[in-house]
Amino acid sequence: MADRVVLGGGLLASADAPLRMGWGVSIANGRVGDVAPNEELQARFPGADRIDARELLLMPGLVNAHMHSYGLLAHGLPLHDVPSGFYEFLKDFWWPRVEDRLDRPMIEAAMELACCRMIRSGTTAFCDVLEAPNAPAGILDAEAAIVRRAGLRAVLMTEASERIDTARGLELLEENVRFIRARRDADPVRGMLCLHTSFTCSRPFVERAVGLRADLDCELHLHLSESDDEPAACLDRFGVRPTMWYDDIGLWNGSVLASQAVAVDADEIRLLARRNARVAHMPLSNCEVGGGIAPVPAIIEAGIRPGLGSDGYLNDPFEVMRGAFLIHKGAMRDPSVMPAGVVLHMATDWGARAIGLPDGGTIAPGANADLIGVDLRFDTPLCEENVLDQVVLHRTGADVRLSIVAGRVLMERGELLAVDEDAARARVHDQATRLWGGA
Repeated sequence: MADRVVLGGGLLASADAPLRMGWGVSIANGRVGDVAPNEELQARFPGADRIDARELLLMPGLVNAHMHSYGLLAHGLPLHDVPSGFYEFLKDFWWPRVEDRLDRPMIEAAMELACCRMIRSGTTAFCDVLEAPNAPAGILDAEAAIVRRAGLRAVLMTEASERIDTARGLELLEENVRFIRARRDADPVRGMLCLHTSFTCSRPFVERAVGLRADLDCELHLHLSESDDEPAACLDRFGVRPTMWYDDIGLWNGSVLASQAVAVDADEIRLLARRNARVAHMPLSNCEVGGGIAPVPAIIEAGIRPGLGSDGYLNDPFEVMRGAFLIHKGAMRDPSVMPAGVVLHMATDWGARAIGLPDGGTIAPGANADLIGVDLRFDTPLCEENVLDQVVLHRTGADVRLSIVAGRVLMERGELLAVDEDAARARVHDQATRLWGGA
């Protein structure tokens, strides 16, 4: 028996699936039941709650494989001097003017508005990294409560490093440990261990995290070579590149999510693939900080299936998809690289696997009932041959009109149902004013 039937104008069940016009979905107990023509669903489930989305293209909810929700607070933060490089961006701007000043009211306000933005633009699951070394204990619980109210699916963590000192780094690791242990297997909000980089974490500190991962049998995230600065520092300190340094410690396996992976060479890519590491790609934010362009086509060719993330910079997933589609073509002077189907995989099922959601990123019987409805009024006709390009290149987050996560309707006809967006925006304005006031 279905709890709900969603009647679609069209259905794109995955990046590999054919376009099915006039098809919809039944939902039972938070999972997809049947995927079939609308008439068949109406006949089979006459008593089910019905959503008429026949003006929409139903497709899997999008997955943000790496973001920093607190980054919303820095949108528009005046820059007095443009940093000369990536490390200078961190040292002279991001760490002192943003991360080190974050407190609970700021973090909570940013998370609530970020959830509104994600629901509006088609993101149904996300992996969020809190970089706030002075945040109070229990901050992940506070974030989780906001995410649950909004109705999204998430992996939350607070980043641990020795940038402040080792004692504080260990406290942040323990914050992750406590949150991971407290989660329920069926909880849509889960935890993950999190390290920063090889230039803010010593070998003993990384070894401690690796040991915790083994004890907890959990996943682990870190930033990897977001620019040339980290490989240069690692070579200078340890005589090897970061990927090899971590490998010597025993870090890499299929539970590790490496975000960025911009300045990785061919040997590192082969090693990451051999160790079954996961990768998250941020095409737009890597440009903003001058980090470079990640060798994603080579990463995919090696057998890794990367997710796609916003980094908390430009959070419309359709903009991020377009960035991934276009940037690599320009960098490689090859219009055949990164076709729309590959990019949509990155934003759906590949991204879901990257953040540890094996049942996400597709509309299929038994999968998580996480789906969105996108306005079907394209400027030109929609057909089987162009649907991937039409979605990736010619839609925006503003075209998303329906959002469902675990069978729960979070937005219908463009109206948010679980969060007061105006109140959330007002709180972010207040907290951004506090943050900027110390600039």
